[in-house]
Amino acid sequence: MCAAAASGCGRDEPSSTAPTGASSDTPRTTTASEDEQAARQADGRLVAAIEKADRTALEPLLDLEFSWITSAGVLQPRASVLAATPKPAIASGGNSEISARRLGSDIVVVQYHSGKTHAMHVWVRRPEGWRVLHINEVIEGERVVYGGTMIGAASCINPCKVVPFVPATPTEQAVIEAWQAQQSGPGQWARHIPDDNIARTSNGTYTKADRIAVQLQQLQAGTIVAPSPLTWARIWEFGDAALMIALQPRTVGKPFWGSRVFELREGTWVMAEGYQTTIQDMPPF
Repeated sequence: MCAAAASGCGRDEPSSTAPTGASSDTPRTTTASEDEQAARQADGRLVAAIEKADRTALEPLLDLEFSWITSAGVLQPRASVLAATPKPAIASGGNSEISARRLGSDIVVVQYHSGKTHAMHVWVRRPEGWRVLHINEVIEGERVVYGGTMIGAASCINPCKVVPFVPATPTEQAVIEAWQAQQSGPGQWARHIPDDNIARTSNGTYTKADRIAVQLQQLQAGTIVAPSPLTWARIWEFGDAALMIALQPRTVGKPFWGSRVFELREGTWVMAEGYQTTIQDMPPF
């Protein structure tokens, strides 16, 4: 495993064949609703191809840098998904809630929710059209108190001050610094978490208000909480939005994958979407 990465680490295809940013500098002529509709239509074809394990239909929909984090916390690159397509956590044809929203100009996040099972499909605009770059699935287990940031007099070097990540671009640097600030305490956390953020994790689903309430309880109780350090990360930038995938151990419990979509809002990079999937086949720390 590559422990420090800004670019090139964790790819299953040569970087020369897969652009890591938005498709072009051409001004967009489509509206957010039109892009969301296009991504949803493509996602419908994606789900059908996955359920049929139809490689011919699936292959052109997958970005060259596609990855899938299953509900068991297994990260599969594009090649392994095409070779042996995983079974989706949420099957089509059920009573799942489906939503789509554009973040920035070139990312559309399509989500599926069915009870305590959730799936996030991150679609990105490429020159050839919309392609799915990443899938993360979560099945909620036992709910665990989650405040989302450093509380009290905890020591926080990684991730608050130093992380094993070398940014390749100014945008990557801005995104990782915004995420580090988010980890450093309730004030900065609130600044970098928008009101419309809902965290979907293996330990429960939390709104921003849920986590603020937990933070207040922890502060009042004098609780000392250190955020989970960063082991590995990769960022894909798309102008005013970005996808970050991170591998993090928990202070207590099993490590997890974090899939986070950031958006630049009024000059601040905020975490618009966040999924955390526990790696089940790992012993707890």
